[in-house]
Amino acid sequence: MQNIKRIIKGDARRIFSSVVAIVILMGLCLVPCLYAWFNIFSNWDPYGKDATSRIRVSVVSLDKGADVLGIEVNLGDTIIGALESNDQIGWVFANSKEEALWRVYSSDCYAALVVPEDFSRDFISFLTLRFEHPQLIYYENGKKNAIAPKITGQAKTAVTNQVNTTVLQTLVSGASNVVLALEANGLDAEQLLTDLSDKMQELSLRLDEANAALNNVVNVANGAESLLLASSTLVADLSTTVGYTGELADILAGDTMKVDLSVRDTLSQINTALQSTSANISGFNSELSQMLTDPSSYNDFINGQRDARVEALNNMRGRIMDLQGAVNGAGLSGMGKLMGDLADSLGDLSAQLSAMEPVDVSDSQQWEAVQAKLPGILERIARVSQLLSGVIVEVADTLSIRVENAVDRVNNAAGGVADILALIEEKTANASVSLAGMAGSVAQLESKVLQAESGISHIRAKLLELSEFVDALASSEFLKEVLELLRSGPDVLSSRIASPIKVADEILYPVDSYGSQMAPFYTVLAQWVGALFCAVLLKTRIREEDKPPRLTMPQHFFGRYVLFFCVCVAQALITSLGDLLYVNILCTHPVFFVLAAVVTGICFSMINYMLSFTLGAAGLAVSVVVMVLQVAGSGGTYPVEVLPQPFRILYPFMPYKFAMNAMREALSGFYGLYYWQNIGMLLLITLGCVAAAFLLYFPGKWLNGILEGAKEKTGIMI
Repeated sequence: MQNIKRIIKGDARRIFSSVVAIVILMGLCLVPCLYAWFNIFSNWDPYGKDATSRIRVSVVSLDKGADVLGIEVNLGDTIIGALESNDQIGWVFANSKEEALWRVYSSDCYAALVVPEDFSRDFISFLTLRFEHPQLIYYENGKKNAIAPKITGQAKTAVTNQVNTTVLQTLVSGASNVVLALEANGLDAEQLLTDLSDKMQELSLRLDEANAALNNVVNVANGAESLLLASSTLVADLSTTVGYTGELADILAGDTMKVDLSVRDTLSQINTALQSTSANISGFNSELSQMLTDPSSYNDFINGQRDARVEALNNMRGRIMDLQGAVNGAGLSGMGKLMGDLADSLGDLSAQLSAMEPVDVSDSQQWEAVQAKLPGILERIARVSQLLSGVIVEVADTLSIRVENAVDRVNNAAGGVADILALIEEKTANASVSLAGMAGSVAQLESKVLQAESGISHIRAKLLELSEFVDALASSEFLKEVLELLRSGPDVLSSRIASPIKVADEILYPVDSYGSQMAPFYTVLAQWVGALFCAVLLKTRIREEDKPPRLTMPQHFFGRYVLFFCVCVAQALITSLGDLLYVNILCTHPVFFVLAAVVTGICFSMINYMLSFTLGAAGLAVSVVVMVLQVAGSGGTYPVEVLPQPFRILYPFMPYKFAMNAMREALSGFYGLYYWQNIGMLLLITLGCVAAAFLLYFPGKWLNGILEGAKEKTGIMI
């Protein structure tokens, strides 16, 4: 123990007797703390607004905008306007894309953000069901700095989120204003949904009735088809009957009784044909009435059947006009006038059908305009039926009476009768063909009606399902909550929709700044550097003339270590107290922070002293290697989990780990005995170094001798 005291006194005497020694010791105590403080200051708040606002990012908008319901929308201008008020990044607004890229290539800016020409058009593409995804083009300079792109990348994400939020807020604000306007005019959304459900149910009943009507149409169509086929056959027979006009004239001239019987038979067939035509007109009236109740059926009629109907009406009109000429020639002026009115009505009906055009199914106003013309068409058909009935009566009564009165004069009128019968033969042949065509059209109508009936049944089932859903929605709590949000005003709702999820931050171990979080790492690193400086600048060996008598290795070891101990403790106190009082880091337990620094200083001084004492210059080299490994792999800057595997393997054995963990506990708050566990590990490492010194001293002395001899031979190494 006396020898240890002698070594300590000798060291103290030499220090205070030399100004140079005092200056060197002061430098050893102060230089490490400056290293720690400057690094903590430089990392104080690198991600804060004051720091990131100096990072320049060029931005330019090429957006040409888009038109939405007559309103010009330009999201590029919206982005530029938002960035002009954004001070998180040093935005530099360029006039062209070339200028923005030049600033990035020349390293004048760290990145560039370009809004393309079609950005607004792509953003609203959902309105046209194209769904083009809008994109912002981002350029970054990867060589200027490794961390800057990470900061500007966060700014890029923030801009994207801001654009999405702005557009979403605009849409939601519009929906809220619509609801408020509806309620201001006395319209209640819940009642509207209830009414909608009722209307759907009512429409479902109407569709059911429509199906029943379509069934009737099918039955009528079946009857009409049979009637038209019979009419066609009947008219064909009539044409055959009157075809023998020449023979009939001879018979009229030779045998009045036979002519009388033949004429009566012919008149009966004409009457039957006219009645069949009247029935066909009535069927046509019913057919139009059914098809003009639905725009799809109406369009099918216009595109597929209208022209055939118009042609049939024109043929019928021509035949009636021919008959009119014939009866007028026979002196039947009353019947001729009636047939003239019938021909005019058929012409008007044909013209009205020709003027009808297809309608746009989605245009309700156009369909209503067509429906407004329906009464006139149906009225004209009724007029035709009325006149046709009059013609039938006239044929049955007047013409029959005139024929009976003219039987006595048949021989003299045989030539005229032959002409009339020839004309009737020609017209009835045409009528037979027309009636057969109409029968085919009725068959097609029957098929279309059956298809429509199936479609209506499907629509009715879907309407009932939708009605049940709307009815449930009208009385749901969800609708009430949505309406309450809409009534709360556009600003409140848009802000909630734009940020539907809020994160409540609960910081368990709060630290006021990034610099405070980095303080343990830079403090520990400064203390290792300080301990290494001590090993380099302070001798571990004692000169022969200063050695006490009978000096043992332990006495030598501990006697000289006291100087290292004092310097490293001074370094720890100055550095840790400077962190607290000068740098003003946030610290929950300042006393324990200083204690952790002191224990760290003792541990590090022992490690470096032991390496220098036992291995000499080789020990200093080992100390540098250990420092480098710990700086890279101790988790001081990056989490150890992201480091390569060799560092993850060495991490549990690094003194830095225990020193930083102890300081972090004091800095942010204790968890159980974790602080004391790390302090204990530092003390165990210190004791382990003492044991290692005794084990390595003599092998190291032998190795140092070899190394010193090798250096001496080089002639250039000290």
